[in-house]
Amino acid sequence: MTIPSPKRRVVLVVPDLLFATRIVETAKQLGVAALASSRPAAAGACRAAPTDLLIVDIESTPDLDGLRRELDAHPETTRVRMVGFYPHVRAELREAALAARLDLVLPRSAFTTRLSRLLSGEGDRT
Repeated sequence: MTIPSPKRRVVLVVPDLLFATRIVETAKQLGVAALASSRPAAAGACRAAPTDLLIVDIESTPDLDGLRRELDAHPETTRVRMVGFYPHVRAELREAALAARLDLVLPRSAFTTRLSRLLSGEGDRT
């Protein structure tokens, strides 16, 4: 019996172990490969295999602009969609993430609500 390969691949930079586990488990249920990474290794993790989505905890991920530049510097990662979440009380983090050209920036509660759609690719257009 062969194990089907995942439909999509997601890399996440989410230092909160419990929340990262929640994302990974949701991905597993959807047949999506999910790999937890550190900020310094994130771009390399995205280059290691075709990656559809990079999820970042904006509050805990320094230098989002640098991460975007790292992805844009390599042809295999220029199309990786960056989605970030932040605590709703930290509007300045939202502004910083938008300035760093993240594709989607959501308060943590909205991110959690949309997690399955984002992981499965349904949220790619929003």
